[in-house]
Amino acid sequence: MKKVSLLAILATAASIPAAMAQTPVASSANCPKAFQGFHLGGNIGYGVGRGDQKAFFRTTNNNGGLVDSNFSKNNLGFNGVDGGIGVGYTHRFCNWALGIAFDANWASTDGKRNNRHTEVTLNDANQEVRNTFLSTEKAKLRNSLQLYGRAGYVLANMVMPFVGLGWDNSSWKQSLTVDGLRNSKSTRYNAFLWKAGVDFLATKHVVVGLEYTGTSAGKKSLHRKTRHAATAAGGVDLTTAGSFKPQYNKFALTAKLVY
Repeated sequence: MKKVSLLAILATAASIPAAMAQTPVASSANCPKAFQGFHLGGNIGYGVGRGDQKAFFRTTNNNGGLVDSNFSKNNLGFNGVDGGIGVGYTHRFCNWALGIAFDANWASTDGKRNNRHTEVTLNDANQEVRNTFLSTEKAKLRNSLQLYGRAGYVLANMVMPFVGLGWDNSSWKQSLTVDGLRNSKSTRYNAFLWKAGVDFLATKHVVVGLEYTGTSAGKKSLHRKTRHAATAAGGVDLTTAGSFKPQYNKFALTAKLVY
């Protein structure tokens, strides 16, 4: 009996390492922690987009009579370099990854559009007089603050495609110049943000990637501005106003230090 018991013990002891080798360890083999942790990073990219822009201007005489009125609606295109820094945190649930991030970006994105207009007036002899003048519309993105959540899926513990949704707050400067009368305004726009990209594990703590970010903001208006001018027949007032609604797309390279 002792020999049988001893053989049983030895057989059991010999089977333990084999069993351990065949049993997966969830914490290290199936759920590794690549991409997980707090990150500090940066991005550099190029932005393109358009703004739905409306411009209004009219001329009145000293009696308040309408001399001419113009209204234009167009898409103002803009582009430029855009980059910044960011912080965030990502948590792994096996191959799924959820996170939150905040970015601060600075841009040189701008756009300009010139339009030619013809103004028809009447002279003292009640004859039509046509005057041609230019209007210039400009828009410039200065900076943006972005807060968003990310969801990704890790492939082979080396690659993580992801999507994101969040909020963007950007500073835009808009201006409208008509016949020398300049009307400008700098304001911050709140926008809906969406994002898609892919991260690559370069080293244990370094992640590089490619990403696309899109934003769509609401419309804001320029205040009316009036210039008074004296003429031989009296006074003439030129009044301008406008509005701007930007939609922006950015394509960037990213790098993160993750711990």
